[in-house]
Amino acid sequence: MVYRISPENVRPPRGGPSGALAMVLVLALAVGIWLLAGRDPGSSTFGGQDPDQRTAPSGEVAPVDPVSGLPYVSPVDLPLRVIDLLADVDTGADLPAGVVRRPFPDAAGVLPAQPGSRYYTEYDVGDGALLVAGPRGERYYSDDAGATYARIGP
Repeated sequence: MVYRISPENVRPPRGGPSGALAMVLVLALAVGIWLLAGRDPGSSTFGGQDPDQRTAPSGEVAPVDPVSGLPYVSPVDLPLRVIDLLADVDTGADLPAGVVRRPFPDAAGVLPAQPGSRYYTEYDVGDGALLVAGPRGERYYSDDAGATYARIGP
């Protein structure tokens, strides 16, 4: 018995999806996932970590305020509304709408001890963001409603 092998039986039929179309679909899917994750163009993905839990690059020690023992946070790393509030506090301008100012007694002793219970002033910016200011220029920031603080500095 002899079997005939013809070219139409050897090659798969043409007209199916091309490799270029598959690449476009994969790229569109990747961009869609990236956009749904809420990333800005050019931003880091933080290796799957929460971007609010930033640490110093490996091998470096995060700078710490020698007086309070609290880590420093650079003003450029603060939310824009807190940066604007800092400028208003420093210049004595009127506070933006929605910002609540009150004495900060520091009952938990998180900040450096100062004479008098009205040394520090707290500014509640909203969404758990707090700015605490002292009359000698000390500035502290909390993004978790006062559970932790960082010294605004260098």
